[in-house]
Amino acid sequence: VSACPYKKVYYNWSTGKSEKCILCFPRMETGQAPACAHSCVGRIRYMGLLLYDADRIPSAAQGEDPADLVDAQLDMILDPFDPAVIAGAKAEGMDDAWIRCAQNSPIYKFVKEWRIALPLHPEYRTLAMMFYVPPLSPVVSTIENGLVKLDVGDEQVDFEMFYNLDKARLPIQYLANLFSGGNEEMIRVILRKMLAVRMLKRRQSVEGEVDEQTERVLEFAGTDLEEAEAMYRLTTIPTLDDRFVLPPYHREMAIEAWEDPLDHKGETGLGYVQIPIRGA
Repeated sequence: VSACPYKKVYYNWSTGKSEKCILCFPRMETGQAPACAHSCVGRIRYMGLLLYDADRIPSAAQGEDPADLVDAQLDMILDPFDPAVIAGAKAEGMDDAWIRCAQNSPIYKFVKEWRIALPLHPEYRTLAMMFYVPPLSPVVSTIENGLVKLDVGDEQVDFEMFYNLDKARLPIQYLANLFSGGNEEMIRVILRKMLAVRMLKRRQSVEGEVDEQTERVLEFAGTDLEEAEAMYRLTTIPTLDDRFVLPPYHREMAIEAWEDPLDHKGETGLGYVQIPIRGA
C-alpha cells in the first residue's frame, strides 16, 4: 500500500486497492492546489490550464530531429485569447471559468509567452505537460565571483556576460540534454533572458532608474522592460492565486451524468463491490 505523505490514502472501492497520489483530486475539483504544491517552501511549483490541439499529438511525437521536438510540442498549445480557440473550447463543453483560467494560466506565460520553460526529456516523446525553467543560480554565482565582467562602458554595452554562460556550474550541454533535446542555443536564450531580468532589478535597486544601457541589455537578451517586470513579479513575488490558477470542477454535473463512486464508500466493509481488477 502506497500512501500520500499527507496521510490521505485514496481507497478505490471498485478495485479494492489503496492507490498512490491522485494529485489531490478532491482539492483540485474545488479549484485548490494539491497539498504538496500548496505547501512547497521554495514556492517553485506553479499549476495552470493549457488548451492544446490533440490532433497534433502524432506529428509532434514523430519528429525525427530531437532538437525540433520542443517546438513541435509547444506548437500544440493554443492561444486562449484567440476567438476561434475560445469558440472551439465552448463547442467542446468548456465554460467561461475554464477559459478564463487558461487565459490567466502562469504555465501559459512561462511556456508560450515568455518561452523560458521547457519539457523534460522531449526525446522520450511522451509529451507530458510538465515544464521546467533551467536554473540560473550557478551562472549568477560565477558572475558575482568576478569570473565574468559586469562593467558596462559609457560608449557601448559590454555583453561579455552573455557569452560566458558556458562557465556555469551546470554545463549548457547537460541542461540541453535534459530540456531541449540537445538544442544548446535554446537553453542559452532562456538564461540570457533571465540574466537580463536579474541585471534590470539590480540596476533599479542600486541606481534607482532604468537607463538606456539597461534597455539595450534587455533588447539584446530578447525581452523588454514590460516583459522583464512581468517575469520578475511571477517568479519572485507571486501570490498563491498567481501560482495556482485552477478552475473548479463541476462535480454536480458528473454526479448527475454518472453514478457517484463515493456512494460505495463504507457500504461493504472489507468486501468489494466487484472482483478486484488486477493491473487496472
